[in-house]
Amino acid sequence: MNISFQILLFAVLFGITAPGRKSTVKTVVNPPNIILILSDDIGYSDIGCYGGEIQTPNLDYLASEGVRFSQFYNGARCCPTRASLLTGLYPHQAGVGFMTGALGNTVAYQGHLKKEVKTVADYLGEAGYITIHVGKWHVGNRSNQTLPLDKGFDRSWSREGKVNYWNTSRVYENGISRPAKPGERRYLTDVQGDKAVEWVEEAVKQKTPFFMYMAFNAAHWPLHAKDQDIKKYRGSYMAGWEKIRSKRIDRLEAIGMIEKIDPGLTRDPSVPTWHSIAPGNKYDGYHAVTSGQHDQDDWDLKMSVYAAQIDCMDQNIGKIVAKLKALEQYENTIIMYLQDNGACAEGIGKNDPEKPGTPGSYIAYGLPWANLSNTPFKMYKHFVHEGGISTPFIFSWPSQLPAGKKGTIHKASYGHLIDIIPTCLDALGVYDRKSYPSLEGKSLLPAIKGEESRHDRAIFWEHEGNRAIRKEDWKLLSRYKNDYRYFKAWGWEKEPREKEWELYNMKKDRWELNDLSSEYPKVVKELKNEYHQWYRKVGAIPREQVIKGSKHKF
Repeated sequence: MNISFQILLFAVLFGITAPGRKSTVKTVVNPPNIILILSDDIGYSDIGCYGGEIQTPNLDYLASEGVRFSQFYNGARCCPTRASLLTGLYPHQAGVGFMTGALGNTVAYQGHLKKEVKTVADYLGEAGYITIHVGKWHVGNRSNQTLPLDKGFDRSWSREGKVNYWNTSRVYENGISRPAKPGERRYLTDVQGDKAVEWVEEAVKQKTPFFMYMAFNAAHWPLHAKDQDIKKYRGSYMAGWEKIRSKRIDRLEAIGMIEKIDPGLTRDPSVPTWHSIAPGNKYDGYHAVTSGQHDQDDWDLKMSVYAAQIDCMDQNIGKIVAKLKALEQYENTIIMYLQDNGACAEGIGKNDPEKPGTPGSYIAYGLPWANLSNTPFKMYKHFVHEGGISTPFIFSWPSQLPAGKKGTIHKASYGHLIDIIPTCLDALGVYDRKSYPSLEGKSLLPAIKGEESRHDRAIFWEHEGNRAIRKEDWKLLSRYKNDYRYFKAWGWEKEPREKEWELYNMKKDRWELNDLSSEYPKVVKELKNEYHQWYRKVGAIPREQVIKGSKHKF
């Protein structure tokens, strides 16, 4: 047993907390605390301040105190998003171009963070911050030595094993795997929120600024939620997905987030009309059938449990905000909220006989509700259409945001995961591009404060053969030609891709309805060339080469 591990073990066993690192970077006089909140598998318009009917008063409050981005992008899937968010690089540069399993024989798809790559915890630790992780990790494990304490975090708590919100048997805390304590066997989202509150209080006592990466599992399947939260929504989704999508679009227009569009234009044609679904016995539970098709009451229950998961997450965000206020830290704390990908259309548990919400169930809410969650956009998690990569982004820093910016929506430019670390460093007063040449993004603070209107730079995606480049108002994208196999496995039919590249004008058509590739062949050529330069740079090699010899099947 080495000395550093002995010290760590002693600290864990006897409740001694590690102090923040000695600062090697000179920052502003009163550096802010920073909390980065990432949720899982939630759609663009689910939360209240982005047009949703789900009750999220605490996120809505942060939005009223801060700035919301209309155009912000993630990595289309959990692992690539987390790798990019943590490192300020594209996921391939960090080693996680696919998931946590190695894909092919290239380090870009090795399935865990590269040892030499620094994380946000490393950068802020060098500035004297206590660095804290709570929740999902999913970018490495013990065998490849890429757990949070290996990657710059002072403290970490996460559930181990297959996700079950009601059955936590083991946890990882501060470098040690151990059986869960009785208090950690409660509903997972509440346990995560309570741990965050505990460590916020502890960090403030040390009079050291802290960075917290708060990675909720909510609302990733399985559909597990508390009865009192489910009851808030039970029956409210009997209106059906068409009517609720229409209401969301009306609210998005009313708040000025996105221009109104005919709901039918972005409705997934695979989704049956609500009136074609059998009514069922109103609110009397879940009636699974082997065909995977359910009545309206079953569908209502699924969406009610999903909404309850998000509601509970928001309640726990509220606990963190309340603690910051009680400790007089709220005004000088940056809080950022975003989501790891678009809503999930996967057909997990479509024939599960258990009732959604209960510990024995393992069910997702399905493609029709995912189409609602991603209103007003097309497609889902996995894919690089707007429905797969668009996320809410809320930035709150009460003491530093000009009064005229609070509660506003930023629409002029787009942001990306790679911008988070530069933004944090800029808030510390230490960021300039020359000092951090390896970081791919740029600070969002000028745009947030209204000092810069546009980010006219190219940003890129590649995941499972789905490719895209966004540059100014243009977006060029390509679906993986065999992606229809995913939908078939999930219980829904899609036609194979017809065209390799599609071109859209994001200013006029963010819904990706009017393919302009034949009208602007010069733009297609220029963007393709720029994309090819990027994929060679980061190692995002063509799909067929990546999967050659891989154990994964697509």
